[in-house]
Amino acid sequence: MNAHVRLLLTDHDGVITRRQALDAGLSSSAIGRLIDSGTWERVGNGVYFAADRTMSHRARMRIACARTGIRAVLSGPSAAWWHRLEPRPPETIMVTAPRSRHSARIPGVTVLLRDLCDIDIVDRAGLTVTSVPLTVLDAAWVTGSRVLDAALLRGQVTLEQLVAAHRRYPGRRGVGVSERMLSAAASGARSEAERLLLDLLRRFGIGGWVGNETVCGYPVDVMFAEQKVIVEVDGFAFHSDAHAFQHDRTRQNVLVANGWTLLRFTWADLTERPNHVVAQIRSMVSRSSR
Repeated sequence: MNAHVRLLLTDHDGVITRRQALDAGLSSSAIGRLIDSGTWERVGNGVYFAADRTMSHRARMRIACARTGIRAVLSGPSAAWWHRLEPRPPETIMVTAPRSRHSARIPGVTVLLRDLCDIDIVDRAGLTVTSVPLTVLDAAWVTGSRVLDAALLRGQVTLEQLVAAHRRYPGRRGVGVSERMLSAAASGARSEAERLLLDLLRRFGIGGWVGNETVCGYPVDVMFAEQKVIVEVDGFAFHSDAHAFQHDRTRQNVLVANGWTLLRFTWADLTERPNHVVAQIRSMVSRSSR
């Protein structure tokens, strides 16, 4: 192998395509010898993996895109991990390909057929990936609003960029979910989150509470007076600032010092884990009643 090929393998996590190898100066017969000797493993049609490398998550994602075909783009939760928006890679790799793409299914890979705008296709470390705004929308549709809120909070994307990407694909899968998330994010979702909490309490028959009371001089969302339990809900975290953060901590310290137990839930908790919310409230109210 020449130096160019070795560099490609290093930069691309041990993955190389036949086209890349030919462009780097290898002949068809040289590629054949590398495969026959076991130096390279064939992992797809015209896709090879260096046998002396460890098969990593990055390598699997490169292979998935290469096997899907020309103009395939890593997307959804997979792209979120690649962009470092998410800490863990998903079990199933998501790839977006043009609508004209027709080929066999690839185990462990979900292929979305969608024609992407140029603005939503970026190169990251030699792999074609959906842009951060579209990645966030697609990942949030699959895994929930947490990735959207976290990306906004860290400044990795703006609400305006998300709205623009959302409008570019009005018929895409999950568009209704994105619409609701973006509307909630734009408003901060405080009032909507409070409404969801009250609806949950009523729907599951949890009584003994009052809403929008004042305790120790501070307004609270829901109060169980007898058990001295307060339930608070947050909207989207990216609306918070340093002053609001400090005020919340001071308020919480005062309430705890006066014997109150606080439970805090996020928008994601209420919309994606309602049973978890109800179970925690019931457990804390029951425990405090003893």
